[in-house]
Amino acid sequence: MGTQISLKLPDNLFDYAKEYSESHGFSNLQEFIRELIREKLFDGENSKVGGIYTSIASEASLAKNWLTKEEDEAWFHLQEEK
Repeated sequence: MGTQISLKLPDNLFDYAKEYSESHGFSNLQEFIRELIREKLFDGENSKVGGIYTSIASEASLAKNWLTKEEDEAWFHLQEEK
């Protein structure tokens, strides 16, 4: 599930972004770009959408770090349909 896009960057911007993502613990440049999009859409005063959309956008990232039954229960309300 997802849509693939193609993104063309100037070489120097690509190099800086790749270096930044590696030095800040992102598994790859794609994860860094996804995080930038999430921040722009879902964080702070500039929030355009929220609620269930935030959980959907974060689902793949959260799934990697889902460790306990308690965490699953804590986030269950996001899975409920309203």
